[in-house]
Amino acid sequence: MKPQLTAKEKIAFRFIFNEKRVYHRWYGRWFVFGLDYGRLNRVIPRIGNWFHWCQEWDKEGDEVEKLAVQAFESGNTVTARALFHQAVACYHIGQHIFFIDPEQKQGTQEKARRSYQQAIKLYPDAQRPQKIEIPYKNIRLPCYLHATAQPNAPVVIYVNGMDNIKEAENHFFGRNISANGLNFLTFDGPGQAECWQDMKFGLDYHESVSAVIDWLFENNRQYQMNLDKIATVGFSLGGLLAPQAAAHDSRICCTVGNSGFARIGGVEGARKLNPIWQRGINFMTGCDDFEEAVRHFDLDIRESPSLECPLLFFHAGKDEVMPQPRQQADMIMEWAKGEKELKYYPEAEHCTVDRLDEVFPYIIDWLTHQLV
Repeated sequence: MKPQLTAKEKIAFRFIFNEKRVYHRWYGRWFVFGLDYGRLNRVIPRIGNWFHWCQEWDKEGDEVEKLAVQAFESGNTVTARALFHQAVACYHIGQHIFFIDPEQKQGTQEKARRSYQQAIKLYPDAQRPQKIEIPYKNIRLPCYLHATAQPNAPVVIYVNGMDNIKEAENHFFGRNISANGLNFLTFDGPGQAECWQDMKFGLDYHESVSAVIDWLFENNRQYQMNLDKIATVGFSLGGLLAPQAAAHDSRICCTVGNSGFARIGGVEGARKLNPIWQRGINFMTGCDDFEEAVRHFDLDIRESPSLECPLLFFHAGKDEVMPQPRQQADMIMEWAKGEKELKYYPEAEHCTVDRLDEVFPYIIDWLTHQLV
């Protein structure tokens, strides 16, 4: 069921959410997972306003997926694989923070998962991400493992944010991580992507990360990873959840966060967030009432144990998602008691999207120094 929008939201989504004011802030992340620049320039002009966003990207994904199927049937498997990934990109972008229509959002997201499954079938066996389902409470956490060719290698667990999916940018980040000698596991946790239907987000999210680690220990005879060396990495909301998980689970020996907030600050603080991310709180928690939703989302890093393992943390001075990003970053750094490094970009956007050519390689180097 569609949420009832306020008059302020209707005005914002019809007249303020547009390419000039908002959309361009996201492009850096999309190019990372392979969206074609020309395709972006063809789709954006078709979008009259935010209410058409998911629909137009869904249509584009359908057309690209048809091309992928044609390429596969013609025996052009490299072309088919690339186009299936391009379809995933279109579908993911369409569902991205489209909280105003959960049914449409979930339908488009399911198409992304479908295209991704077709794409990874076309990889050589040694390079193919492996689908895993990990028991957690009364559900199963859907995961993909990108295994490195290096024996006895450490493992990096990627913790999603509010609206990421494991099949899009996580795939390409995982490919880079595994190519540099580290195993990479990405999963959808409570309130996120494929897991959203089965379990909504709660303040005990960190327990799902520990469940992933439990599973790795129980099944490591098959994978032969170095489980003395486990890291967590997360962007946006994951930029809080990844360090928080490391504070709660001593088996995690280092962690990276990018643009995570330190605290929500109750309903008053949540109402200072960008309006679309306020809707995201309702969506992730499954609560129609905003105040009730915040009770399930009112994270405060200071209520977690102090972080003792090494931390690499990024933040952006022009973050449009949250107020006072510098104060949020400083609060995280004060909470962390072990080795820590803050890379603060005063002119950067949320998740340092306009600095990813610097940020991604540095994360890999930092993880390698810590883990190998």
